[in-house]
Amino acid sequence: MTILDRDELNFSYLHLTGSSWQELVRHSLEERLAGLAENGCTAMGMSIEELDALVAQHSADKVRGLLDEYGVRFSELEVLFGWNSGPDEIAAALEGEKHFFSRAEEFGIPLVKSCAVYPPGTDMPPVDVLAERFGALCDRAAARELDVALESIAVLPGFTYQVAADVVRGADRSNGRLLIDMWHLFRDPDGPAAIEELSGAQIAGVEFGDGPLAASDDIMDEVLNRRRLPGDGEFDITGLLHTLVAKGVDVTPSVEVLSSELRGLTVAENVARTRAAVRASVEAARAAL
Repeated sequence: MTILDRDELNFSYLHLTGSSWQELVRHSLEERLAGLAENGCTAMGMSIEELDALVAQHSADKVRGLLDEYGVRFSELEVLFGWNSGPDEIAAALEGEKHFFSRAEEFGIPLVKSCAVYPPGTDMPPVDVLAERFGALCDRAAARELDVALESIAVLPGFTYQVAADVVRGADRSNGRLLIDMWHLFRDPDGPAAIEELSGAQIAGVEFGDGPLAASDDIMDEVLNRRRLPGDGEFDITGLLHTLVAKGVDVTPSVEVLSSELRGLTVAENVARTRAAVRASVEAARAAL
């Protein structure tokens, strides 16, 4: 099997909140679970911040009860930062990491999403140093039977897809792989080329999304509010999927489309439109093989 043979669809955390990044979540957890269940979908991402708040406001048992009631699971937990810290900061980062891992274990979440951010003016360590630190993160995660997906954020310079891919290759851990977010990949000038040397086993997941070939003059507004569903833009999604199939990538498709248009829909409407768009993209790629 490959990614083109998978019927299930995973919804990233931000795709379903009904709010923009760093805004208060608009749709309750139960609304999201009900919208997924109505469309026969069973997997969604969760953030560490909201999960902590849900447990504090209710209880872990209450949250697990809702998941069981609607037949939905948390498939991934985001976002773990700090693994790339140097000697002076790593102690504090490790404390946060322990809590992050404990929450993942508590809710049976198999995958941790991680990233590294280097704002302008910040020095990024050499790739071999980052690979060593990422490998150490993966070893700590493996002790908890967790996988780590490393992602790159195209609107932030420094930690590009090429760097992220080189870190994954350099670390060479079976549980530490690269996450492909189509919007970020195609907005990175060297994104598609960066994954060429990765094996299929080094790909943790594929998040569908689309956009115009030319980036907006306001790239931050585009990334937060104007991403498009697959098929509604100009990215070479079919070509990318064929590349992944040739590598033998066999992961459940995911989707992350941050869009003010989608946020105006009910959860059930969002899920239905999104699922149809991803299916159409997969079918188009399958037909073109």
